Amino acid sequence: MSALTVTVSTTNADSQSTQPTLRRHARYWLDDGSLVVRAQDDVYKVHRTLLHRHSKVLASLGPAEDESIEGKRTVDGLVVVHIPDELEVRSEDFEALLEHLYHDAPLDNTASFPKVASVLRASSKEQLDFPAIHAMARTRLEEMFPAGPKPAFVSEHAEEALTLAVKHDIPSIRKALYYSIATHSHDHDDETASASSPRRPTLSPELSARCDALLEQLVAHFTPILFTVATAGHMACTDVLAEKWMPLVIQPALDDNGLCRPLETLERIIGIDWAAEGLCADCVRDKTEEWRGEQRDVWERMDGWLS
Repeated sequence: MSALTVTVSTTNADSQSTQPTLRRHARYWLDDGSLVVRAQDDVYKVHRTLLHRHSKVLASLGPAEDESIEGKRTVDGLVVVHIPDELEVRSEDFEALLEHLYHDAPLDNTASFPKVASVLRASSKEQLDFPAIHAMARTRLEEMFPAGPKPAFVSEHAEEALTLAVKHDIPSIRKALYYSIATHSHDHDDETASASSPRRPTLSPELSARCDALLEQLVAHFTPILFTVATAGHMACTDVLAEKWMPLVIQPALDDNGLCRPLETLERIIGIDWAAEGLCADCVRDKTEEWRGEQRDVWERMDGWLS
């Protein structure tokens, strides 16, 4: 966003020295615009009918005022409508919303997470209330993250996505995000990490605590499963499992925090070529289904652990 200084006129001389310098938006300062909107310290000259048609909140906002009617600010002869600070609308979020409205960067399947997140926030009923656009942003966010168990799912945006999913009540993706954050952002081995610095700085303390609690439940549940040598339907196959369980299952899990990541560890167990290790075809099939069942059980138990 380019920052061009806007000259703001006011008839209240006493307040001139305390007024902030507003920045005219480089793209959304339209020559034929009929509405000047201020979001934080950025101003946009856009089309009144377009914004008012989609948002009752914007349609209801009056001109920005100081203490008296003489204190109204104007830009290019248009009274500035100031989005109230208490709505917490960020300039970059309002810009992303305008990009969608003017078809410059619509919320299609190429939209990036930051763009979708910005539009989701700005269009929410807590902020500017664009219902149709908010529904579209919700759908796009849901498409970006798994709704079911997906071992090794990691996203650099997981923490912000979880915050949005909780705030805007998007339950379909919450569980996968909780699992990913709890099992992948917990640094068990970094001895240089500061004890005073938050491990998940973008998460609220409440959400971070829930992730910690979930991790404790996952470890408690999976520990006896991992350290109990699997048995098979045939004695010879059971002997193979007993011989191979430590080098192929337990030790790799200890080496890479697999105890804290049951879905991934079970997937790795399933991926071992057990036939090459000596298991018969029937036992390979039966054990694979058993381990798949363990994955489903973890996923289902998370509903209770997160309640």
